Amino acid sequence: MNIILKKMDKYFIGVMTGTSADALDGCLVSFDKGFKLINTESIDLFWDRKGTYKETYEKCIKAGYKDMTDHPDMLRLNNAILKTTNMLVDNLILDTNIEKKDVHAIGFSGQTTHHTYKESYQLGNPMVLANSSNIRVIADFRQFDIKNGGMGAPLIPVFHKYLFAEKNKNKLIFNIGGIANGTYLNGEKVIMGTDVGPGNCLLDLVASKKLGTPFDTDGIEASKGEINNELLDTLMKKEMAYPRADDKKAYYNLVPWLYDENYENIDEYNPLYNKEFLEIKTPSLLRTFSEYTAEKIKEFYIFCDCPNEVIFHGGGTMNIFLMELIKDKLGVEIKTTDNEIPSKFVEAAAFAYLAFLEKGEIFEPK
Repeated sequence: MNIILKKMDKYFIGVMTGTSADALDGCLVSFDKGFKLINTESIDLFWDRKGTYKETYEKCIKAGYKDMTDHPDMLRLNNAILKTTNMLVDNLILDTNIEKKDVHAIGFSGQTTHHTYKESYQLGNPMVLANSSNIRVIADFRQFDIKNGGMGAPLIPVFHKYLFAEKNKNKLIFNIGGIANGTYLNGEKVIMGTDVGPGNCLLDLVASKKLGTPFDTDGIEASKGEINNELLDTLMKKEMAYPRADDKKAYYNLVPWLYDENYENIDEYNPLYNKEFLEIKTPSLLRTFSEYTAEKIKEFYIFCDCPNEVIFHGGGTMNIFLMELIKDKLGVEIKTTDNEIPSKFVEAAAFAYLAFLEKGEIFEPK
């Protein structure tokens, strides 16, 4: 189906791959007369070597690599992102009557490899992308935010405000990706935007190591398990203030016996080290981590004075068991963004909006 568009509109493409590192999501949008979602596309990250992109990415993160020059696999990941992004851009434009010259800019997230309050590293060279696509690229959003006094994450609250803010209404918007983050809106003001918990990252870690799958589909395995209260108590003891920007390695470090194959060498006096945790059955691990994610979301909900309207998006919304758990804990109707934009593509649209606002570094094709 061809999508017929007015050529006078200014178009933006948003491209996103998150800490789940499972696919590249993109959308073609316009902001000229309010938000207009024109086309969406999601494709697997290109990888023609042994293993998968995600497995290689996780190994590099675990090794502490940050930049594409740190290891040959980092360069391969960088090239894979660029190749996939060019394919994605072409696909987004294919079913429309616009041409590349009609696209004002690509808002490009890159693949985050390391993030703290002071520095942020992403794979995916924006200058190379600008030259290969022949489209202006706006990128390095996280480092740009840090330079301007922010934390570099989460970046999405400004888009939540644009899309959902209403006078005299309090709203809470959660994005459940590899990391879960929340935006508290009081009328037309962003009161707080912060990372709040592990999102999918611990659940996906278990699925990868124990089930040999990228994730626990619909949370089916988690629904068969029981909460291990000792493990849950250990996780919940880790106090985390708001606002903050989380790196998923911080959550992996809470479960060294699961994340680190050399767990036998871990200091047995480390409070996170418990040999009994190694005996927890896979469904119960998933059940406990689901509980942990839901509890961290509930904590922020309470912190924000329990607003009546709570909206969710991100890959975690596909986990039926997790969403039911959250609904029970919050005691309110659970909404998703699907009436405005499919949940899966909200972050991609957010990066298009950040490009529209020029909240990143600009790379002009040569």
